[in-house]
Amino acid sequence: MYILADFIESLGNLDSLFDLEEQVILHLRKSFQLVVAEYLRQLDETLVPSIPAENTFINRQARTIEFMFGAVNFERRCYLRPNGSYYFPLEERKRISPYFKSVVAKIGQTTTMRNTAAMINLASQTDISAWSVDRIIRDMADTVKTEEKSSEEKLVKKRKVENLVVEGDAFEIHKINRRRQDVHHYIVFESGLDGTRSNKVEFVGINQKKVQKRVTDYIEKYYKISEMTVFTASDGGPGYNPKSMREIVPSAQRVEFTIDRYHFVKKIKQTFGLFNPLVDKAVKSVSLYDQNQLNVILDTFESQIKTDKELESLRVLRQYLARNWQFIKSPHDRGFMRVGKLGSVESSHRAYTYRMKKQGKVWSEKGLEAMLKLIEARVNGKLDKYLRGGLRKLQELTIEIATESLKTLSPAQLSNKHHSKHIGVLSGKIPVDAPTSSPIGAMAKIFSN
Repeated sequence: MYILADFIESLGNLDSLFDLEEQVILHLRKSFQLVVAEYLRQLDETLVPSIPAENTFINRQARTIEFMFGAVNFERRCYLRPNGSYYFPLEERKRISPYFKSVVAKIGQTTTMRNTAAMINLASQTDISAWSVDRIIRDMADTVKTEEKSSEEKLVKKRKVENLVVEGDAFEIHKINRRRQDVHHYIVFESGLDGTRSNKVEFVGINQKKVQKRVTDYIEKYYKISEMTVFTASDGGPGYNPKSMREIVPSAQRVEFTIDRYHFVKKIKQTFGLFNPLVDKAVKSVSLYDQNQLNVILDTFESQIKTDKELESLRVLRQYLARNWQFIKSPHDRGFMRVGKLGSVESSHRAYTYRMKKQGKVWSEKGLEAMLKLIEARVNGKLDKYLRGGLRKLQELTIEIATESLKTLSPAQLSNKHHSKHIGVLSGKIPVDAPTSSPIGAMAKIFSN
């Protein structure tokens, strides 16, 4: 409780503004740690009248909670119930504060767990590990999922819009043990002729049926789908063919499926090779919707083939083109003059793949689902709302302590030096985020209960 005195004393040893700011931040942290510790101690005292008479007071037990401004140590009352169980009126089993967790969740979806831990430790002067960051990410994903479900239960007025679009595509993520996992990605938005996309909402997940159901439920909740034409778009691959996309909006008045020309051109280039002069001619025929000319170009390419592998690739391409040619025309070219260009879902993968692919990244199934949920909430502009709402609900008691009582923590207490008594042994430290499977983590768990 001699923070202010220490700070004033330290001013005499400063050589630069860098040192000054460093000392200011350090002592501000210590001051707030002291104030919050006193606040929690007083809060514990206010709960005494509500304790059942049959409970027996045992002692006061130490507790540490990590906040963004540092660790706060305080003592809380412990009682023994008649059934032999222990009871803490100030029941807080979390060793990391809710706000701290929300910061970890926001940073953790933009960089690796290890980098997140390093950034958090630098900013807050704590000692959180990459393992603990991963655990917090999963907890926060559960919080977002709960808040999302609660939000979906609210009634809204359905709307009828002119151009509702549903796009779908998948991208691949590497899982542990060298396994690969498809992540299914859908976007719902209202399209404008000028290319604008309003009220855009994204849905991702590893179970395609569950993601599709979420899309269907969302559309059915917010739109008068039975009175509308819905435009769907994909690359026409497995799980994203016209039938599969139609099943997402079963009650729509009409569905217009489109395959973006980008996918046609991409498949042609993959089959022909980037430097084949026939590629430009094939792309032009696709742009003009000239199927006869495209078939002539395919025949010409077939005459150049030298291997069975190339022949098989051409066969697959012919089947793809024949199967999907009727869907290549854009809605605008079909007479829907007020619909803008489609095909944005593939570029939208970037928000997820930037964090989840490359650099040898691999994921467990639970870790993958947690990260997808957090990024989805962020791109939909809901992450702050869900975290704030969900973490506020983690309060297990109503804080009714009068702030006036904190005035008992006087300036004199902050400025006077009081040296603590030493008991002749070295002080130790139990990390707040040690794995419970380790001896020190198990010890921390015992003391926290």
